Amino acid sequence: MQQFQLKNARGDLLQVLSYGATLQQWSAQVAGQQRELILGYSDPAQYVQDRCYLGAVAGPYANRIGQASFKLEQQPYQLDANEGRHHLHGGRDGLHCQQWQLEKQYKDAVQLVCSRPDALGGYPGPVQFTLLYQLTADGAVEAYFQASTEQLTVVGPTLHPYFNLAAVAATEAPPRIDQHQLQLKSAHYAVVDTDCIPTGELAKVQGTGFDFQQARTLAGAVLDHNFVVAGDLRQASAVLTSPDGQLQLLVSSDYPGLQVYTGEHLAAPFQARQGICLEPQFFPDSPNQPCFPFHYTRPDQPFHAHIRYQLQR
Repeated sequence: MQQFQLKNARGDLLQVLSYGATLQQWSAQVAGQQRELILGYSDPAQYVQDRCYLGAVAGPYANRIGQASFKLEQQPYQLDANEGRHHLHGGRDGLHCQQWQLEKQYKDAVQLVCSRPDALGGYPGPVQFTLLYQLTADGAVEAYFQASTEQLTVVGPTLHPYFNLAAVAATEAPPRIDQHQLQLKSAHYAVVDTDCIPTGELAKVQGTGFDFQQARTLAGAVLDHNFVVAGDLRQASAVLTSPDGQLQLLVSSDYPGLQVYTGEHLAAPFQARQGICLEPQFFPDSPNQPCFPFHYTRPDQPFHAHIRYQLQR
């Protein structure tokens, strides 16, 4: 397992693992102090046993696919059912547990590749994924996904870091995220059933517990839901503010959806709600939901996506 370190002149640090193309550490200078921004294991070997997708790439298709199946041109495909009868984050052989290979490395960027054979996890292929991470001079992490395929397939990966922007001493564990403030540029969310599979309805957030159009604290909010966003890199779809107000994380992407997960199922050595995931992506179960915005990946139409996590301090 390889480790890659990216630094900028501000003193920010991003550490990436070849296993799962995982974001192991992201720290930044805030008011003269180095602050950790994401949850991570100090020992890289712990990621092999992780079941929370901690900092990893989720895919080939992020989030859930109902009944672990879809059809492509009337051809049914059965995926790995790794969450009851459904498929989550690419299954047990997803991108999160693959050894990505180094393709290019610079002082502020690293490019990794992962080749998946046909039928791995049930996905048609073969598919080659490329991911470029860049740590910019102004304190952003840019992630550029590409994927090329030899046959029609389903692609839609995302990043799965657990954010906690609280200022804590190096020897202390991060507190729960309850005192963070969250604002979402979203007026609708995807309604889900008891298995977290979308019903197809996109409901208004106004007047519900899903309304974060105005910034408010996360205390009492239990979220594992997809929000409809603009898919425009020129505007943030989410703004997360640290409890002390000294740091903001702005999330933007060209994806139409943003999954917000408040970490209820985090396991030891972490605790429930110790981190929040802000995951740009296609809507869950899009291959089975004809009204959701989604496009297939084809040999003549490779996949591209861009995710930006921008700091303001």
